[in-house]
Amino acid sequence: MPRKDSSVKQRVLAIVFMVILIGSTVAYGIIALFGPKNDYSIPKEKVINYKLNQVHVALLVQNYFTVVEYNYTNGCLECVQVKNYLEELAQNSDGQMYLQEILVDSRPSLHIINAFNETKIENPTPSQAVDAVCNSLLSTPVWCAVNRV
Repeated sequence: MPRKDSSVKQRVLAIVFMVILIGSTVAYGIIALFGPKNDYSIPKEKVINYKLNQVHVALLVQNYFTVVEYNYTNGCLECVQVKNYLEELAQNSDGQMYLQEILVDSRPSLHIINAFNETKIENPTPSQAVDAVCNSLLSTPVWCAVNRV
């Protein structure tokens, strides 16, 4: 008789473990399907007109990209020049630079960050902006050597 009692206990215990295993698998599937979506992928465009969140910036820096944030104001002629140079540099940086162009009400500024350094410049001139970005890129593109302002 003791043998039959232990066999029943083993079966009940096995069924409980199977229910827990199946239940956790189903719960994970439901959470993965209907839970919050985190799209932390690298942007396709090299020039964007919005500010990346901290997770995106960290992801880019970890992948050895240089992230440039240019804050500019309306009605600033020098800002247009800086913006044009930075856009051209982003397109010709051998894929190692992301440019964020952000319209602000305060003074223009340039913030450059990569895996090795971080630079901030208030009210940059076109030559200051190009020099700072070219010096911050991990591998100097041909554009920097040819088109220094």
